[in-house]
Amino acid sequence: MDREVIKAGVMVGVVAALLVLTIVTPGLMGRPTVLSAIPALIIGITESRVVVDLHGAVDHYLYKSISLTLHGEDNASFRLDAADYETYDLQVNFSRAATRAFDLSVVIADRQGTTFALNGTVFQGKDGSGDFVSMTDRGTYRTVLVRPPADFRALVPRGEPG
Repeated sequence: MDREVIKAGVMVGVVAALLVLTIVTPGLMGRPTVLSAIPALIIGITESRVVVDLHGAVDHYLYKSISLTLHGEDNASFRLDAADYETYDLQVNFSRAATRAFDLSVVIADRQGTTFALNGTVFQGKDGSGDFVSMTDRGTYRTVLVRPPADFRALVPRGEPG
């Protein structure tokens, strides 16, 4: 009888400890404790358009500011700047003919004062297997290539613009 009481007490203690670790760990790792504040970047392509979307990865979250800058690589005259304040998301789209390669810079500030930043180079086009979009993250040098109907998805890491 005493063994079963001890087992039940240990199980309750373990559950409580795991709950505390779940709440405390993001703060210790330098991430926001509000999980819905972590932003996500989505880049998709249609037959004629490139769509870039920024929003909360987990749920809707009201950001203090979202800023996005695109610079053409193969077409140096292509430039797209978009920013919004006190917003849940930011979406831009443009013709696929405008540029095949562009640099992307994202800076997001949440309401707790945390800054998220992502810099990368995006390529979109068509090869022997069909349409594709790829992005190389300049912070990690990781490249991901996807083909429609899939789209490129990444979390925007905590960091400083630059």
